[in-house]
Amino acid sequence: MEVTSLYEAFFDLRDALKPYTNDREALKDLFSYLDLCFTLVSVAKGFGGDGFPSRDETGFAFGMSVSSGDLGEILTAGRDSGARDRLSDEAKAQEESAYLHIEMRKKRALKRDFMPRFDVVCLKFGLNEFERFALLLALSVEYDRKYEAVYTYLHNNMSDFYPTKWLAIRLYGYIFGYDGSYAGMINGTSPLCRFLCERSGKRRDRGESAQRLLLSPRVTSYILGTNDIDRTLSEYCRIYQEPNDKDYVPIRTDSLRFITRTFVGKAFKKDMRFALNIYGPSGVGRRTAAGIAVKSVSLNMLDVDLYKLITFGYDDILQRLDGIYTETMLLGAIPCFTVDAELTEPDGEGGTRRSPIADKVKRTAEYIASVFGFFFWITPEKSDVFAKMDIGFVSVELPMLTANERRQFWEMYIGVHPDNGVFSNQYILTPSNIRKAAYTAIDIAVSEDTDITRDIVSRSVRMQSVNQLGAYAVKINAVFTWDDLVVSDEQKRRMKMICDQVKYRSVVNEDWGFRRKSPYGRGLCALFYGSPGTGKTMAVQVMANELGLDLYRIDLSQLTSKYIGETQKNINSLFNKAKNINAMLFFDEADSMFAKRSEVKDANDRYANADTAFLLQKLEDYEGITILATNYVNNIDDAFKRRIKFMINFVFPTPDVRLMLWKKILPEDARIDEQIDFEFFAERFELSGSNIKEILTNAAYLAAAEGKGIRNCHIIEAVKLNFSKYGKILTDSDFGYLGI
Repeated sequence: MEVTSLYEAFFDLRDALKPYTNDREALKDLFSYLDLCFTLVSVAKGFGGDGFPSRDETGFAFGMSVSSGDLGEILTAGRDSGARDRLSDEAKAQEESAYLHIEMRKKRALKRDFMPRFDVVCLKFGLNEFERFALLLALSVEYDRKYEAVYTYLHNNMSDFYPTKWLAIRLYGYIFGYDGSYAGMINGTSPLCRFLCERSGKRRDRGESAQRLLLSPRVTSYILGTNDIDRTLSEYCRIYQEPNDKDYVPIRTDSLRFITRTFVGKAFKKDMRFALNIYGPSGVGRRTAAGIAVKSVSLNMLDVDLYKLITFGYDDILQRLDGIYTETMLLGAIPCFTVDAELTEPDGEGGTRRSPIADKVKRTAEYIASVFGFFFWITPEKSDVFAKMDIGFVSVELPMLTANERRQFWEMYIGVHPDNGVFSNQYILTPSNIRKAAYTAIDIAVSEDTDITRDIVSRSVRMQSVNQLGAYAVKINAVFTWDDLVVSDEQKRRMKMICDQVKYRSVVNEDWGFRRKSPYGRGLCALFYGSPGTGKTMAVQVMANELGLDLYRIDLSQLTSKYIGETQKNINSLFNKAKNINAMLFFDEADSMFAKRSEVKDANDRYANADTAFLLQKLEDYEGITILATNYVNNIDDAFKRRIKFMINFVFPTPDVRLMLWKKILPEDARIDEQIDFEFFAERFELSGSNIKEILTNAAYLAAAEGKGIRNCHIIEAVKLNFSKYGKILTDSDFGYLGI
């Protein structure tokens, strides 16, 4: 084949004036250009004939080897830097004609707003002409297997059917006479090697220049027409799906406007790196705010769970971040890194220190700041990780929804409802949890053929809740109501005052402005104290049931530790997990945790006092509902009492109250064979509610064992048994006429 006719052999001159209309046409010309280049090199090097396998040939060239006669030629090759290291003028003219043919078609395509994906990749990753040529070599074996035979032939090695860095350098230098540096290709810092090629298949038995140029499947599929996110990233990375209009309430417009303006103003400036930190409780809408900003310019957002990503080794993290960068380029997406992890921990002295994970997050953040031009940084607390880095940085807070904001979400999902105000006050939920609870309530109402009621909403909210407190707490099924609780009118009135502070806090705190006057200490803490069995635990359950809240009894054995600093870590973890969950925390036997601080005589006293001080601090910061119960109120530290809004004394029941307890505790379905003299038992024996419950239960078992119903004699026997536990022996004479 004559060199001067190669251009006409590979290209149709009539197509030069036609724009590319799809990637298939552009790729066809690119590989025709590559074939032309290979042919020019083969003819110039005297490989014989056309020099390479025909365009239709596939497979490998067999029987290759290096003979002793070839050794001298190999060793002397390249010593003469004359004309044979460059294409002839005639050959170069053919290459330039083919190059111009492609460029003319691309320019015409751009006028019609079309750019081939191969060129999109080159543009987005800033590839120079040499890297562009190397990308074409790497793509060729994925486009057509015939090139495997070409590279096998060129390497004179059966195992080298992929292009190598060495081959790319030699071919490009021969065809184009490139005099620049190939260091980026050799050391792997070239964008082609770093972001577009596989790095996991590196062979240790070869030098760097002999490594393969193996294009990643993600990049290959993109150029060939598919743009789906890399499935290997799915464990910690996804395309963020912004909420539709049906699930969006226009709240906090000032914050959203600021985030959008900052994003638009900073994200597209060259030579400037910028991080926008959006912080607040998980689920409050931090990523939604970022997604709305990104959507305003019709881009995607790539949501990355950095907490999952940093579980890998550091080198793996960096490689995966490069993969995420590739993904953002191919998708046209803005990265959003979520770091919902505690970066501080108690130091055992009542203060805090950086947690072990914080250093890993900081190192990862430094790499992120060096790779990405703009990114969102989502955290639970305001982040200072970029404070000392050479990068622009702004923080925006999105606090937990106010009661009025929650009401807007309830109204959107269940419409106008007379109890919307109650729902928004009682249930501290995020927008997504409100949506789930509302839809569940609708389904329940439909299945029961009734309207949505407070009870149905309460049930639906509880269906969404799970024990987020782990081993630190046990969930109690609160089934008791006001009718089950027998206490004095004053005690019940104060309990209802506590419930009212929950129900109407939006009116007082938000509508009347008291929230602005109380920057901290907005939680509600109450202390129930009194003798054992006087109804403290039941009262807590009644209040939780009234408010529709989950009740968690704190397991103090899991909270306290003999090791220095561990108790503070556990306390910190408990209150962090309890933030903004729909729950009431119940500290039973609270005097063991909230005891008075003692004079410091040794190190043990100092650390015990530090634990108490840390608990005081966390109780002050906590905005939820906390109920403490104790039999020994005098043992409670006075500093705790200052933080307690209500103190209710559960006194021993009077005879009238005891009579009510005897009658109320006995079930309606219980079998009774004679009239029980409840008035006598209530007047004669000073018993607490729990004692009366125990006596009636034991009497029922005594009667059932005899095959009879409950009689006064069974009650007498059970009373004797109860008193014997406390060392008091009763005789028949103590039961008056009933003991005869």
